[in-house]
Amino acid sequence: MSWIVFAIGAWLMLGLEQGLKGSLQFGPREVVPSFVAVYAVFLACSAPARAAQWGCLLLGVMMDLSSPMARPDAQPITLLGPNALGALLMCQLVLALRGLMFRRNPLSIAFLSLIGFATWQILATALLTIRSLLLHDPAAWSPAGQLAARLGSSLYTGVVAIPLSLLLILALPAFGFQHVPHRFAQRR
Repeated sequence: MSWIVFAIGAWLMLGLEQGLKGSLQFGPREVVPSFVAVYAVFLACSAPARAAQWGCLLLGVMMDLSSPMARPDAQPITLLGPNALGALLMCQLVLALRGLMFRRNPLSIAFLSLIGFATWQILATALLTIRSLLLHDPAAWSPAGQLAARLGSSLYTGVVAIPLSLLLILALPAFGFQHVPHRFAQRR
């Protein structure tokens, strides 16, 4: 895998996510698509397992560092961990399911983006809820509202994944992924 091409793609997807967040917002809650999640699913579908895990972890760290958590009574804080662990869990889910999917099909990537990003957001919400409870600050965090907005974002991400995955599939040769053999292939 070409890490330079990965880094350029990650930079573009993070730029799209941060730049279009306001214009693609749906409804009063922050229901926005995640371009980074679609990129992570594409990576987990196409790359060897170890490279996909490291790439998704890096994408999650980028999301943690670029998305400070707003607090009603103080300055926003940056927490390293919830998105990184969520992205890694999503990667493991996609790695487990990619043998059952047509990897270069936009509908497969859209479906995996929907369920993968939902898994990512459930874990991130659970971690942030535990943090809120441990700090005895339940008024600053509404788990039900956050989970509803985040699951809405996962649906929106699944829809946006269809056209975005077409572009990523066209760019597939630039990534230089090695052929990943099928698990059930005969060994010689």
